[in-house]
Amino acid sequence: MLDFDQIVTNPVLRRTFLSRVGMLGAGAMVLGSVTTGCGSDDGDSAGDNSSQYFDPTNFPGVQGRSANEVVLNYALTLEHLEADLYRQALNAASGRELTAPLDTNVSSYALASADGGLGTRTDAGYAYLVQYAYVEAQHANFLQTAVANSGGTPVAANANGYNFGFTKGQDLRSLLTTIRTFEETGVRAYLGAVPYLTDFALIQVAATIYSTEARHSAAINYVLGLDAGPAPVAGDQQVTASYPSANTFEYFKTPTQVLNAVLTYFR
Repeated sequence: MLDFDQIVTNPVLRRTFLSRVGMLGAGAMVLGSVTTGCGSDDGDSAGDNSSQYFDPTNFPGVQGRSANEVVLNYALTLEHLEADLYRQALNAASGRELTAPLDTNVSSYALASADGGLGTRTDAGYAYLVQYAYVEAQHANFLQTAVANSGGTPVAANANGYNFGFTKGQDLRSLLTTIRTFEETGVRAYLGAVPYLTDFALIQVAATIYSTEARHSAAINYVLGLDAGPAPVAGDQQVTASYPSANTFEYFKTPTQVLNAVLTYFR
């Protein structure tokens, strides 16, 4: 692992470091910019429009024609899972069947389960649950469109769905506790995948989604009475060997670590 002083003084290492922490841009890019170069031959692509496994070492099981497209499909794999996580959790907290689709009318939802001891933070917790359910669905739709518009094949949601162990009427605290784990994983997943992108426009888009996931995680931590973070968890990787304090920089996990962790929730 590189010393932090080296990263600061060496322009090449500094550029790599900044790419990892998602600081190459914070503005959202239009969809046309996102798809530019996704399927182009960047030295890693298959050279045709057929979808094939590109990087089985770093992204096992994720398809794409280039490094950029594989990363997009990796992100889409996670967003499919997170969108369903929130949909199921929102249904559980609202007293609906877990299989019910996300309602097009956001105002139709109302908390119907116990708060689990959240007390004065219950309203905020449920409001975040509703809001983020639609955000994660939008993330998945956005990435799916980006891959398709580039001529690629977007990875589909798991045909058999996802099993998070939720039950109808489950209390809000326990639902948010499960969601917190996935949000923390999502933050680490985006940060760990950024170095594999070769298109700066895509790096900027990844940084905006990364930022959103980090805000979700911090907000849910607040509702649960936890430190906003970032705080290390088992298996975390660091962007530099020396952190002045635990919450100075975010932590990341490699794509393989993330995929191995989330696949246990596929039915």
